[in-house]
Amino acid sequence: MLAELRDERSGTMSLSANVIVVSFHDKIIQKQPDTMTSPNKLTRKLLLAVFALLPVWASAQRVSLKTNALGWLTLSPNMAAELRMSRHYTLNLDASVGLLKLGKYKTNHIAFAPEVRYWFSARPQTRHFVGLMAVGADYDWRLKDTCHKGDALGAGITYGYCLVLNRRWSIEATAGVGLLHQRDRKFAADAPQPAEPNNSKTRLAPLKLGLSVAYILK
Repeated sequence: MLAELRDERSGTMSLSANVIVVSFHDKIIQKQPDTMTSPNKLTRKLLLAVFALLPVWASAQRVSLKTNALGWLTLSPNMAAELRMSRHYTLNLDASVGLLKLGKYKTNHIAFAPEVRYWFSARPQTRHFVGLMAVGADYDWRLKDTCHKGDALGAGITYGYCLVLNRRWSIEATAGVGLLHQRDRKFAADAPQPAEPNNSKTRLAPLKLGLSVAYILK
């Protein structure tokens, strides 16, 4: 009789444990993170591009670091490196992170923008230049009651001017325009997020606007 009772209790405990495991498993499945909100393939590709350009940094004839003051005014910390490749050509690598969150407005992003520049002056990184640029970004925006989560790719042309202050310091103004392709999930702030991107467009847009302070490392 005692043996049968132990068997019944053992069977009940085993059944309860199985129910708990199944229930816990179901909760895990239901609470899996949304893959669209985690860093996606575009961000990883941009990071790989940065590491791939490290040998270019090492072989550059001159390297300068700079930051865009206009970006800091919009709570977008940023840093850029410009590498002199020849007498007239430089490679500019720009990265920024958006942190603005104010009431019903949020502009979070991670962006990377490489740019090849041609300097008209015989002295590199001085006075006028034109360039070809590309940009890639992941973003999470909220504009009043509408949210956008997705990524963007663009390419265009730039123009700028660099004013040399002394041997190490200079001030640079630049602007760029081109085609920008955006793909995101657009939804109301009080509504659930769509499972797949539902908003995609390509348009002519400003790609760069900067007033930067630069310091020459070598």
